[in-house]
Parts: sequence; C-alpha cells; structure tokens
Amino acid sequence: MNKLSVLLIGLISFAFLFVFSVLFYKERTVFLDISFHLFCILKDHAFAIQNFRFGAFFTQLFPLIGCKLGLSLSTIACLYSVSFVLLPFIVFIILILSKQVKIALAYLLFLLIMTTHTFYWIQSELPQGIAFLFLFTALLETNLQKAILPVSFTPFASILIFIISFSHPLLLFPFLFFIVYYWILKYPNRSVLLAVLFLFLVFYTIKLIFFKTDYDSGAMSGIKNLSLFFPNYIKLQSTKNFIHYFIHDYYLVSFLFFANLAFYLKTKNCKSFLFILFSFLGFALLVSITYPNGADQFYLENQYLLLSIFVIVPFVYEVLPQLKDSNWSKQLIVLLLILVSIYRIESTHDYYTNRLNWYRSKLEVTNQLEHRKIIFKVDTSINKQVLMTWASSCEFWLLSTLESGISRSIIIEEVPNEFDWVNSNKAFIGKWGSFDYEKLDRRYFKFNDTSVYVKY
Repeated sequence: MNKLSVLLIGLISFAFLFVFSVLFYKERTVFLDISFHLFCILKDHAFAIQNFRFGAFFTQLFPLIGCKLGLSLSTIACLYSVSFVLLPFIVFIILILSKQVKIALAYLLFLLIMTTHTFYWIQSELPQGIAFLFLFTALLETNLQKAILPVSFTPFASILIFIISFSHPLLLFPFLFFIVYYWILKYPNRSVLLAVLFLFLVFYTIKLIFFKTDYDSGAMSGIKNLSLFFPNYIKLQSTKNFIHYFIHDYYLVSFLFFANLAFYLKTKNCKSFLFILFSFLGFALLVSITYPNGADQFYLENQYLLLSIFVIVPFVYEVLPQLKDSNWSKQLIVLLLILVSIYRIESTHDYYTNRLNWYRSKLEVTNQLEHRKIIFKVDTSINKQVLMTWASSCEFWLLSTLESGISRSIIIEEVPNEFDWVNSNKAFIGKWGSFDYEKLDRRYFKFNDTSVYVKY
C-alpha cells in the first residue's frame, strides 16, 4: 500500500476515534484509574505518575494544563479523553511523514483490530508505551539499512528506549519481538539490534532493581504458576476465557494469526512459522497462567493487546505485499478490517453507558436524603455493575460535579466496616484517606455537604 492510501485510511479511522472520545468522554473518564488520576491532578496541580511509568506524561499534560488555565471540569475531562487518541494520532503522522508506511499501517491496525473494552479503560500505560515503541521501531528500521549510523541516532534511541522500558513491564515482550523479527528478516547492520537490545535490558534492569514497586511485583508474581499448573494449562478458567474472547470478540486477530501461519506454510518458511506461533501462544499462556481464575475482560484485554502486534507486523510486512491482486484490493482488505473494528468499538459503549447510568441512579435516589454523604455496603450486585469499587468515591465526585455542578461524597466499601474511622463532616474520603474541603480547589471540588457519612 502506498503512503497516500495509508494516510487517507488513517485519517478516516482517527476521525471516528476522535468523535468517539468526545461522545463517550464520561464513559472513559468516570471509570476507575482515570477518575482517580484526574482527582489527583486537580487536587495537587501536578502530574499523577504512578509506579514510575513515565510514558503517561503526555496524556496527563492535558488535564494539568487545563487546570492551570482554569478550564471547566467538563472541558478538562473531555480533553483528557481526547488526549488518549491524540498521542497515537501524532505518532501515526510522524510515521507517515518519515515515510515509514509499513510501520504506520501496522500501528494503525494495532490501535483498532483488537481494541474493544480498552477504548473505555484508557488509563493503562501499556498502549501509551506502545506508541513510543512504534516510534523507536521506525527510527531503528531506518538506520538498520545504513552502513554508518548518524550522530542523532544514539540520543534519540536512548530517550525512546528509556521511556519504553519505564512505561510498562510487559513492553519487554514486543521489544524482543521486533528485535528477533528484524533479525529473521536479515536486515543489514545487525550489530545495531544487539546494541539497542543491550541498552533496553540495562534500563529495564535498572527499573526492576531501583524503581521496584509492589504493584509491578504483584502483577509479575503470577509467572510462578507455570510450574504450579503444569501441564494442565488448557483446563484453566483463564484459558477457556481466552478461547472465548478470540472467537467472539477478537476474531480479527485470530484471522490474521491463521492467515500468517498459512502463508508461512505455503512459502515453506519454517523459521518464521515457528517464531510467530510460539510468540503468540507463549505470551497468551503467560497471561493466562498469571490470572488462572480469569479477571475482568477490560483488564486482560489490555495485556492481550500485545498479541495483535505479533500478528499485525508479519501480516503488513510479508503477507499483504504478496497479494497478487491490485493495490485497491489491499486497501479494501485494510479498510474492511478497520471498519469492522470501529463498529465493534462503538457497539461496546452500551456496557459502559449502562455502568454510568447505575451511578446516576444512585446519585438520584440519595439526592433527597437528609444525609447525602453515603457509604454503600459492598455486595455482589454492586460489584457486577461497577466492575471494581476502589475508585468509587472519585467516580461519584466526577460524575456528580459534571452533571449537577455539585460534588457528592459517596463511596463503596470493598470490605465490611472499611470506613468506620471516618469522623470529619468537612472532608471527602477516598480509598486512601480523607481530604479536607478547604484544601481542595473549589473550581473542581464543589463540596457543600457538611453532614456525616451514613451507611446506606
């Protein structure tokens, strides 16, 4: 596919994504981590980088600058939602302008063909790190074909590798994938591959040793299940869920996976066949054994997204160029993949809109009570509606302020009597403490209720 066709298809795709990010900005921001991060940014007037994942700096710039400029809460929340589309758009345009058409197309397909629930759970630093990974890949591929590296390569590559290695622990796997894939394709100047791999491993090791966090350690500890459940991986609930997801939701990824394998069988390319097969199934197994009993789909989808890289890159680099039909047929295939993906993303919003409506119903039913600062007792029906409850106070604050101009103090217990310590009538409580009204920015935290918290 030529540069112009990829650019046009990309502009159409991003037009939809930008519109969706505005239409569904409440579904995307009144949701767990983002509502909590927005609360922290507006409370502290500073970045809310967690677990040293510096890749989030770009998207957090927008609510931070909006706060400094005194923009309304609705504008800030909308800008925050849009920023998660703007970052990929900027990366895509850079790839096009640098004439890296294949990488630009691969990145565009990565953004769409698997994204479903993660369009609404936008916080994760993993997709943000992937944006910088594709930028680095473009820089790397350009210089792999040069006998002598330009002076500018080392500083730019080092900065991007630093951001990638600190963005998310799982970025180790797609980084290794690109290194091995380029090695298999027999690019000249292979010593560069070894050099950048070494630099990545240095930064990655520094992150693991000196910037270690309990969250990352806990997430990676599930690897021990490899031996615990051996050899009965297929019997795990997570494996059954994985098969269901890739039949009913991520069918485009499954289609490309088998298309690649068929191509390699036809061309008798055993090395690439085995590499793609084991990369895909190996990483899928890693995620499954880490969460043997399964987990919320939006959370696991964020990790399974990496599987799409393992099938998109060989499809774009090797399979698509070998199609004997005209360039129009290639464009049609890509456009069809993207349109199906856009439809799937849009149709998923009902689930998250219904989730918002549950919050709205609780705000409405408690609005006329004498004591409107509420602690909801945890139960299974609530968990089913809201998925996770730890950020409920931030979600209620954000939604109530956006839609009524009055901030409400409502929180959901995760364990019985979790908030029995609350004794202040002029404070907003969250999962990790209380915040005095007078210390919060009145432009965004419009708390007027000085009654005491009551259980509902």
